[in-house]
This record gives sequence, C-alpha cells and structure tokens, in this order.
Amino acid sequence: MSKESNDVKSNYNVPNLERGLLIIELLANHTQGLTLAEIIEALDISKTSAFRIINTLIFKNYLQKNETTKKITLSRKMVTLGISSMNEQSIVELSIDVMRALRDELKESVMLGVILGSKKGTILEQVASSYPVKLFVERGTQFNLHSSVGGKSILAFLPHEESDNIIKQMTLTKYTKNTITSKVVFRELLKEIKEQGYAFDNGEDIQGIHCIGAPVFNEYGYPVASLWITAPHGRLPHEEFHEKGKIVSKYALEISAKLGYVAS
Repeated sequence: MSKESNDVKSNYNVPNLERGLLIIELLANHTQGLTLAEIIEALDISKTSAFRIINTLIFKNYLQKNETTKKITLSRKMVTLGISSMNEQSIVELSIDVMRALRDELKESVMLGVILGSKKGTILEQVASSYPVKLFVERGTQFNLHSSVGGKSILAFLPHEESDNIIKQMTLTKYTKNTITSKVVFRELLKEIKEQGYAFDNGEDIQGIHCIGAPVFNEYGYPVASLWITAPHGRLPHEEFHEKGKIVSKYALEISAKLGYVAS
C-alpha cells in the first residue's frame, strides 16, 4: 500500500472508536471480566480515555460492571447482537446434522433455541420426532426461561452476575403444578444443572410434556444456545432423565466444537 493510501486511511480513523472496539475484543476473550486497570495495562491506553469509553459503553448497555469485584464484562445486549447476527448464518447450519443424529438416536423431537433478554427465549430450529405422536412448534416460537430447559440450561452456565441480573428481572409464573415459582429454589436448581451438565423440564411448562436439554458453547465457553429433546412423559419418564441427559449433552458438545469450543 502506498504512503498516500496510508495517509488517507489514517485521516478517516476515529481513535476513540478504535479503542472502544479493542476493549470489546479484549473482553470477548476474557469472559470472567477485567478491571479498568487490567484493561489499561493490556491495551496500553490512557486511564482518561479508557474511563470515558468504558463508561459510555456501560451507559449504552454494551458493557456491565460488577460493583463488588470491579470487573467489567460484555453485557447480554452485546452478546445477543452477536448471536442474532450469527443465528441464520451459522448456528442452525452447524447444528442441523447433529440435531438429526440426536433425533435418530432417541427418536424424539429435537429443538435448538437461544434466550432473548430477561424474560423469553426463542426456538431457532427443530427436527421432528420419528414417532407418529410428536410435539411440533414453529421456528420463532418463544419459551419461558424459568420453566423450560432452553432457559435453564443457558442460565446455569452464564457468568454469575449476568444470570443473577436476569433472575432478578424474571417473574416465575406458575404454569403447572410442577412449575418452580421460588427464586431461591430456582437458583439452587441452576447450580445442580451446572454440576451435571444438562437440565430437565418435568412438565413445568406444559403438563405431561418432559424435556431434557444442554447448553451449546461458543469458542469462548459462553453458552449461546441450548439443544433439547421433548416428548410425552410416557416416552420420557423420570427414570431415564439422567441417561438421556448425558446423550443430549454429548450432542450439544458436538455443536459447541463446531463453534470453536474446546472442552477443558
């Protein structure tokens, strides 16, 4: 490239915008967050510039700050923007063969979904059960976070502050006799889900319908989606939950690997 081209390019640079993008890229690689001092050290920018840029991004809800630890992380808004841009292009495309393989092994309907904000999630794709009686939902159908495996399996693996902020805003509406309506109980359940790697819907959203789901991670280990099976309780009884949970988790990790995730 000629000197003239370099000069033209530099004339159009916006230094603070460049610094803001560098901060976002840095935080995308540090999902547990960094302090202001750590960001300044990593990027070698002035404290004044970093402070102003970060506070602007926090004000616009692209970053969030834990006032206890002083750690700064990407917000759900920022992550959701990334997910929305990649949904149609990659997540479904990379998942569909795995979803069909899971359906072929367990014979049940398979769903892929993401969460949107603090109240709902949406179904990106489904592969119908090979049984005559099956649950069918349209792509784009929304689901409740507290009563679905789609919501629970993602929330369980989000950074603690992020999941806690979402739970604080949630209304745990009762849909069946099994719906969890206590936030204390719900938080304890998320801990169990994180330990075992998969979640259950014990007829909590629709009476008589059971689901088993597991998170899908991106290259940074962030839960960007959930994979799950759904069936009438007679075909998916409680005693098979753990056995089939491990199978669903295995397939979810296959999708994660396609997104660049490397299991530790």
